[in-house]
Amino acid sequence: MTAQGSALRTVWDPAGPAGLPFGSNSMQHGTAVFEGIRCYATERGPAVFRLDDHLRRLLASARHLGVPHDYDLPRLRERVLAAARTAGPDGAYLRPVLYTPDGQLGVDLARFRFVLAVEVYATAGDTGTALPAGVRLTVSPWRRPAASSFPTQVKATGTYVVSALARTAAVAQGFDDAIQLDPVSGRVAEATVANVFLARDGRLLTPWLSDGLLAGITRDTVLVLARRLGIEVAEGPVEPADLRRAQEVFLTGTAAELVPATAVDGHRTDPRGPLFRAVAEAFRDTVRGRRFQDLGWLTHTSETHRANAV
Repeated sequence: MTAQGSALRTVWDPAGPAGLPFGSNSMQHGTAVFEGIRCYATERGPAVFRLDDHLRRLLASARHLGVPHDYDLPRLRERVLAAARTAGPDGAYLRPVLYTPDGQLGVDLARFRFVLAVEVYATAGDTGTALPAGVRLTVSPWRRPAASSFPTQVKATGTYVVSALARTAAVAQGFDDAIQLDPVSGRVAEATVANVFLARDGRLLTPWLSDGLLAGITRDTVLVLARRLGIEVAEGPVEPADLRRAQEVFLTGTAAELVPATAVDGHRTDPRGPLFRAVAEAFRDTVRGRRFQDLGWLTHTSETHRANAV
């Protein structure tokens, strides 16, 4: 489900220590916020996809969680691009993390200092020329956290234990991933680390943000590209029964990109359906600078001061 392999390296901010002590509050309590960002090989050299959109979300996560730090958008951009350059000319998966190295107990985050590290994972050999294999999905009994318990738009390391619980249980039952429901409405929210799209009768549908899902940047990318392609697409309520009526189901995420489903709890779906193929081909061309360049979504690693278009 993910494109990253072994980490090439961790690029630590010079302002912080080079390492994460076991006693760190972020290690012990999951008090870190992060992003996953892709860097692709293009004809003009390596380019980071939707860099500023990811970094704005990282800053928003820190703000909502009350994480104190000394970073602004230009400084984050500089650090992430510097880390991307260490990966060389091929693609990479980048994970900037604002974490605290302080080895103290407690959950009042205002007491800690937070610094940046960027993990760099190689994705060499990923040419984007073939459609991915399909996955088998199941609806998990483990639901997403309620929005009244934790803000759904915050990407915090600690909350992914819920995803791990659902994915581990699904794999043990012979599936590849799980779809989780909103705990209040009972409607479809997202997969464990990806957003969900359904296709039926030539129309795409994805759950609306009211049902406890993260507003994924790849999800937004698919919404934009589908409209550019003339495909009818909507955000709205998705009932579990809608999964059993869908002709196509696919997942979207930064690491996994676009992944089709072959079945949802025994209901077969087409992993090579026309809507998935059209959007997936547009996506792989766009991230590599071959199409829709006017969207301004690529920041080349040779650039130092550039704000992406929103």
